[in-house]
Amino acid sequence: MITSLMDDPEKIKAGWMRIFSEFGYLDRINKLSAMYPEEKSLYVSFRDISEYGRSNGFDQGLAEEPELFISLGEDVLKEMMRHDRGNVTRINLRITDISEDPAFRKEIRQLRSPDIGKLLSITGIIRKNTEVLPRLQIAAFECSVCGEINLVHQERGKLDEPQECQGKLESGLDHSKAKFRLKPDLSEFVDTQKVELQENPETLEGGTQPQRIAVIMEDDITGRLFPGDRVTIDGILRAEQKRAGNIMLTEYDIFFYALHYKKSKELEEINISTEDEEKIVELSHTPNIIDVLATSIAPTIYGMEMVKTTLVLQMFGGVRKVMRDGTTMRGDIHILMVGDPGTAKSQLLKYMTEISPRGVFAFGRGSSAAGLTAAAVRDDFGEGRWTLEAGALVLADNGFAAIDELDKMDDKDTAAMHEAMEQQTITISKAGIMATLKSRCSILGAANPKFGRYDQNRPIVDQIDFPPPLLSRFDVIFKIIDRPDRNNDERLADHVLKAHRVGEIYRSLELNEISDFEIPEEQGFKPAVEKELIRKYVSYARTRIFPRLSDDAIQVLKEEYVKTRGGNPDSIPITARQLESTIRLAEAAAKARLSPIVTTADALLAKKIVDYYLKDVSMNNGELDIDILYTGTSSKQRSDLETVFDIIREIKKEKNQADIDDVIAISASRGLTAERAVEAIARLKSAGQIYEPSYRKLDVIR
Repeated sequence: MITSLMDDPEKIKAGWMRIFSEFGYLDRINKLSAMYPEEKSLYVSFRDISEYGRSNGFDQGLAEEPELFISLGEDVLKEMMRHDRGNVTRINLRITDISEDPAFRKEIRQLRSPDIGKLLSITGIIRKNTEVLPRLQIAAFECSVCGEINLVHQERGKLDEPQECQGKLESGLDHSKAKFRLKPDLSEFVDTQKVELQENPETLEGGTQPQRIAVIMEDDITGRLFPGDRVTIDGILRAEQKRAGNIMLTEYDIFFYALHYKKSKELEEINISTEDEEKIVELSHTPNIIDVLATSIAPTIYGMEMVKTTLVLQMFGGVRKVMRDGTTMRGDIHILMVGDPGTAKSQLLKYMTEISPRGVFAFGRGSSAAGLTAAAVRDDFGEGRWTLEAGALVLADNGFAAIDELDKMDDKDTAAMHEAMEQQTITISKAGIMATLKSRCSILGAANPKFGRYDQNRPIVDQIDFPPPLLSRFDVIFKIIDRPDRNNDERLADHVLKAHRVGEIYRSLELNEISDFEIPEEQGFKPAVEKELIRKYVSYARTRIFPRLSDDAIQVLKEEYVKTRGGNPDSIPITARQLESTIRLAEAAAKARLSPIVTTADALLAKKIVDYYLKDVSMNNGELDIDILYTGTSSKQRSDLETVFDIIREIKKEKNQADIDDVIAISASRGLTAERAVEAIARLKSAGQIYEPSYRKLDVIR
């Protein structure tokens, strides 16, 4: 049946006519005819083609020989539109809904030679794109002998010239030395763009390199896809012969010719069945669901309850708001973990990447600003032109990015993250490319202290090579310190040893192919909720639950904020930035319960987390002072520094150098104790503002 169709183009044309008339496409064709050439595409659902093809195999023929069937379908459209429009040069028949049939869905790494020329649907993330350029579709050549215009249809690649003049016989002239000159003004062009599609990062198995394929977009679907976009593209797999100079090789490059594309919405690629939805709703009714999810995060890692609870909230995130004036307020939560080596920070990052619905992992040591954000590159893909390539934070758009060894990045590279973390966009201005990409993702960073181990006596800003503006963009900062404590060490050692024993039993059972053996100690290391269910639960919550603050929650958050700010007048309390962090965490807590309302309990949990980390990193004599977190110096210490520095400058006006004893004496008259004055002198020396040219003499560095 399929063979008979392919051997008879008229049958194929008749099939298209039946589809257009029986499935309600005639009105669309009339509208298309009225709007031509501004609109050039008719979108036909593959569902309609399948329904028509049940009795005659039309859909199978389209799947096997899409170029033949689509070309004949476009001829039918041109004939139908010619009555209204006269000559129709180009029309596009675009097949949609191909991805709904599993038989057509393919992973990029699964594409093989038998797939060439077939109708397929592939999914991935746009990594690069070129600018939109005109391509010769029908070239007009003028004969040098008789002036005849010869039209030649062009394929991609090398320009095809006429073999001989079409007016040779009619003119009766000698065409043996005829040459042809291209006439661009008489030729037909079509817009074309090349994009590079890469496999989705979360579908990769460990250690595999993501595969990529070039996709050709033509005519009215060009210029609509950008790096970072997640798309499903329906089209035809084609092959192009490789060249080495002018020598044709036996190998071919494959590329994908796009007929239709569909951008994926947030976490849309995770398939949640009706059965999954029932499990998710049932799980949400579990008492203390946030604690249950926290215990399911890396159960082999001992303790760190508050950290794991916050990581759960980070997965769900707050609500992204877009105001009427276009202003946006991010809902994604950024977390930084700073601590001693060997405290399982990297393991936590890896685990979170695995269970997050859309996770990307990167190393700060091996990542440049371009690798994390985006880059303008010049390579063979763009055929020598500049193209835009997406980095890790763009690939993690609407998802989660884990960056290990964040402290090892260069200053210029960490500076590139400022915009990505707060505005959640990445702006590229290079090589004539002006573009803004989206990076709406949560960032989980890990850093080691620059002196090897965390020093409890020094502020956090002194211990990591981090610019304060970047540090301030993290909603929560955790200190993870390895403190010797006999009771805790015993529990930790017991946990680690049991984990190793359970792992050894797993390995033994695997080698002996035993599956029904009960492991008595397994319960402590088996997550309460399986990874796949967590991914679906988070995906369900992020795409369907958008909680709003209740009046009670607003009152609690307001009272707690005012109370925290009303501390010691000498210290600088928390700012509105910490209040926004608390709101995001409270919204995430409501999402984790699949609740449309942020309750008082959610607000108190969020406040508990923020208080926990602020006490850890910005306490000064029992009072919160946010300046310690961002500058390493409390407001009181900064005031002392200014006072002592002014005293030294005053003494210098009368004497060549300031004596330390004189500085301490004058400081005492201005309310500074000797200890505070000495500490201020030491800090000014360390900051490079003053120096000691001779014993107990001070001078200002100009």
